[in-house]
Amino acid sequence: MRYLYTGQDAKKVDEHSIEVVGMPSLVLMERAAMTVAKVLMERESKESRFLAVCGTGNNGGDGVATARILHEMGYKAAIAIVGYPDSMSDETKKQTEIAVGCHVPVIPMSAIKDHEFDVILDSLFGIGLSRDISDVYEQIINDINESDAIVYSLDIPSGVHAGSGKVLGTAVKAQTTVTFGVNKLGLILHPGCEYAGEVIVADIGFPNESMRAICPPYYYYEPSDICSFLPERRPRTHKGDYGRVLVVAGSKEMTGAAYLCASAAYRMGAGLVKVVSVSENRDVLLSGVPEILFAEREELSEAMDWADAIVIGPGLGLDAEAQEMVETVIENSPVPTVIDGDGIRLCRNTTTKLSENFVLTPHVKEMSYLTGRSVEDIRSSIVSATYDAAMDIDGIVVCKDSRTIVSDGNTGYVNVSGNNGMVTGGSGDVLVGMIGSLLGQGMEPFEAAKLAVYIHGLAGDVMAEKISKYALMASDLLEGIGEVIREAYHHAV
Repeated sequence: MRYLYTGQDAKKVDEHSIEVVGMPSLVLMERAAMTVAKVLMERESKESRFLAVCGTGNNGGDGVATARILHEMGYKAAIAIVGYPDSMSDETKKQTEIAVGCHVPVIPMSAIKDHEFDVILDSLFGIGLSRDISDVYEQIINDINESDAIVYSLDIPSGVHAGSGKVLGTAVKAQTTVTFGVNKLGLILHPGCEYAGEVIVADIGFPNESMRAICPPYYYYEPSDICSFLPERRPRTHKGDYGRVLVVAGSKEMTGAAYLCASAAYRMGAGLVKVVSVSENRDVLLSGVPEILFAEREELSEAMDWADAIVIGPGLGLDAEAQEMVETVIENSPVPTVIDGDGIRLCRNTTTKLSENFVLTPHVKEMSYLTGRSVEDIRSSIVSATYDAAMDIDGIVVCKDSRTIVSDGNTGYVNVSGNNGMVTGGSGDVLVGMIGSLLGQGMEPFEAAKLAVYIHGLAGDVMAEKISKYALMASDLLEGIGEVIREAYHHAV
């Protein structure tokens, strides 16, 4: 698990290191520059021409120091400083004096347009930027983006907000971003991640004491986390030990939703899966997933007593019978419950409050219906929108988007797995089946939702690699689930 820091959080780590622990600011700057120089020397030719485009704040000092280190190592490196000398931070002023003393060329800003450089280091603005970029800075960023050079951004692409990923007027489009000490939320969220390119999180020596002192509420998973969080499968057990998952899904026109959801629940390890659906779906479902149990809609109450976890909503429809079923589950469910698709729309007609025993899985448009906020507003502030929705319903919210956010109203998981090949009908049905399966196996709702979202995305990545993003179908994710878990255990051994 890796934490994600806003600009303010990252600044607190920096300040704690300097003011509380006593680490000199110039030492941290020097270490940051050394990490960038190391990346550049490993990746770029010694014949390349480097230009560090530096602002007057400390991010500019990082760029100046990097250019000086490259120059000292025999590389062709120069510096262009943007801004008034009087506005320079003390550290950047000192780094500039050192660079001049080492005879690093300092050239005018107009050199960016001359296309004389193979690699440009963007160190105009760092993580503290909060205003829109304009005037000469806007022109310089445009010149960088229009150059033929390979662009590396230091800490964050200039113009990207470190907390939200928003573009503040304009932003540098980097091939690689070397970010210092901790990863930034704005480098993960859209559109910031589209400007950051490959992100390298470089250790610059922040003291452990400072890292422990500042613990942000945002984080994401890595493949090594899978085995740590998956429910244990013991040697001497039976199917009842791995959960009875009830899937209330499917209408006459939407059989596939029930099929994908039930299949995913089994693929994720459930011991037994029962589908409650219209009678017309019985034969199709049993022929497609012979492992399932089947019950008709009028048997819902009895089936609820059987279940260890419930999933309701995929392809359910919006008629009066579906409304009654959603009301029955919300008012009487004795077990952890996932509400998806049509169920989300219907639950708003029933109640505005649920509990931490409920997981809602809206995509952005359903989130708009759930919260009353516009799609554009949700997308531009998806983390806070998910937090707010979770607090409002007193439950867990999984807001599905290119960066899915999961929140319990206190902390937030930001998903980094998955790809645009998964934007296809039925993908969400697979996800809720996976969540229901983990709930049935005893995981807490928040933990189950996060892990399922992560594995779901990895399954999409595995299958996109195997058959391409264009050819990816929701049913392919069922195979991908097994591949992801197999690979996780293979590396864990």
